[in-house]
Amino acid sequence: MRKDFGRVPLVVGLWAVVEAACAPAPPPGEARVPAAVPRRTVPEAAPPSGSLRQDQISVQMVAGALRIEVTPLAAWVLEAAAPDTRDRLARIAEAHGGTLTAPAGGGALSLFLVSFSSPQPGTEFRPDDLHLVSRGLRERPVAIRAITPSWGSQRLEQQSTAVALYAFGGELDLARELTVVYREVEDSSWAGKVALIEAERGRIPQRR
Repeated sequence: MRKDFGRVPLVVGLWAVVEAACAPAPPPGEARVPAAVPRRTVPEAAPPSGSLRQDQISVQMVAGALRIEVTPLAAWVLEAAAPDTRDRLARIAEAHGGTLTAPAGGGALSLFLVSFSSPQPGTEFRPDDLHLVSRGLRERPVAIRAITPSWGSQRLEQQSTAVALYAFGGELDLARELTVVYREVEDSSWAGKVALIEAERGRIPQRR
């Protein structure tokens, strides 16, 4: 007996039509709509960034047993930093400097991340003795916000670091010479940092 396999697809197709015709109709007032297609969200482009480390955009100085690091948190400085460094420092500035108000005389605040460390346990530091000299004028911090719990003791334990956010008023010009002063010690290496930062910022568009 000859088996006719050529009719099988036709029979299957007919059964599909019958089942579709016999399917229950939707309730009155309710229309069948196709399933919603989830929208694709386009991730926002990351802001431009350089590749410098934090120590490359910071002033580092030694005053006796103290090691001091001063990092400007200006946006154009952070732009030259590597993405992880830039984002971390920007979060610190926002979290600890967002509530600071500008001095009564007007002008914007300049924020700096300052850390004190020492290889010798029990080393003391004086937060108010850290000043900046810009355009021949000495600027003292108008506000200091502690970040590490050990800041208030003003004494360093072995291998510990005390960190705080400093806010300076006045008209600091970071694009020019800036001298960091801690008691009798001065450091004017910032001018060399500016050259490195500007060179790095000039290379950023080539990486896009």
